[in-house]
Amino acid sequence: MKDFKFQKNQLGLISIIGFIGLIGFVGHIGYAQNAPQFMVSWQADSYAPSWYQGKIFPVHGSRIKIGFELTDNGKIIDLSKNKVRWYINDKLKINEDSGLGIKTFSFLVNDYSGEDTEIKIAVLPCDGRCDGYKGEIIYKIVKIPIVSSEAVIDAPYKEKTISVGENIFLAYPFFFNVKNLSELFFEWLVANQPAESGKNNQALDLNIDSLTPSGFEIDIKAIIRNLSDEMEFAAKNIKVLVK
Repeated sequence: MKDFKFQKNQLGLISIIGFIGLIGFVGHIGYAQNAPQFMVSWQADSYAPSWYQGKIFPVHGSRIKIGFELTDNGKIIDLSKNKVRWYINDKLKINEDSGLGIKTFSFLVNDYSGEDTEIKIAVLPCDGRCDGYKGEIIYKIVKIPIVSSEAVIDAPYKEKTISVGENIFLAYPFFFNVKNLSELFFEWLVANQPAESGKNNQALDLNIDSLTPSGFEIDIKAIIRNLSDEMEFAAKNIKVLVK
């Protein structure tokens, strides 16, 4: 197989690289204006290529780590004596029984693709025994979108037009519940016929015979499967034309 240099600008990642904003707001009960601000961040442990710079989204079964800081006039508030309660989809998961001032939480996603996992963080006052805000309960709601695993085929050929001879295609997995590529199985189909397959076989080496007529259309399909979960897979089809 010849050396192949990946060309990012030719990869069709629009559907998954596009920014998806978190839906969140700060609420209060009996609280005046200028409420403190929640600074919330979360991270999913699903797989994406190392060069991918977009947000890595969770799928069903992913582990999410979420944390926050509470600020007032640009200063971080000490919550070490406050009761902090965490809810997932309106169900209480952590409260003061686990300790005071808990600002990080880790959990497995039970929701499915197309749904949102709703996280609610509630901070209760500390009855004057600590510095910070004045008032009663303040809270933040964050909705985390759950997606499906995706397969992307990199076809670095202008207008999907290939030449006689060797043509290289690469398949990339996004948002799988794996740590590395060795946990995935790659399957290639060319014109509905099995081609190369294997654990680490991201590449398809497609050789076009010199007798192939110009304008001949070829259907290429990549299927990526999680070896430890038969229900987790993704597929992608593209069509290319011979010059």
